[in-house]
Amino acid sequence: MSNNAEQQKADLIKEYRNNIGLFATGVTVLIIEHEGDIRCMTANAISSLSLDPIQLLVCPSKKAAFSDLLQDGVSFTVNVLGIHQEDVSNYFAGAKIDLDASQVHYEHLFSQSSAAPRLKDCLASFSCKINKKFDGGDHWIVVGEVMELYKKDKQLEPLLFFGGKYHYPARPEVEHIKPVGDPYK
Repeated sequence: MSNNAEQQKADLIKEYRNNIGLFATGVTVLIIEHEGDIRCMTANAISSLSLDPIQLLVCPSKKAAFSDLLQDGVSFTVNVLGIHQEDVSNYFAGAKIDLDASQVHYEHLFSQSSAAPRLKDCLASFSCKINKKFDGGDHWIVVGEVMELYKKDKQLEPLLFFGGKYHYPARPEVEHIKPVGDPYK
């Protein structure tokens, strides 16, 4: 590839990253228990895939050490973070911060012995079993079958990621128009 073509590709990748960053996402922490150790990774490339069977997608970078653990049949959890968990997100994203040990706590919520633990105080958690893994360029596309669910009783606000920064939901002064019906029916 010529230097000009390489520069055009680099520019397109940079522009793509900036543009896709304008798609607001929630923030999650993925958890796998591997050989007695708990491994975690912050991720926002998560998406609902199917209602029947209930499946979701996670798309971690191939460079992440966590990705090596994502094999068929392995259990993991997707933990949806609230605004009170920005430090937890940074910690598992590899930021150089000190996190009080009391803030990083796992609970074995799910009844299946093969299920991974969930993160304490998360808004919601999905216990999944990997049933497919596909090549997605520099990321893996992992299909997780949802086995069990958790939802925090207390209604908290989600931690959002937009434009390369954390954001917090604004409380609108006026009520927005709500959808007429369930788009899935």
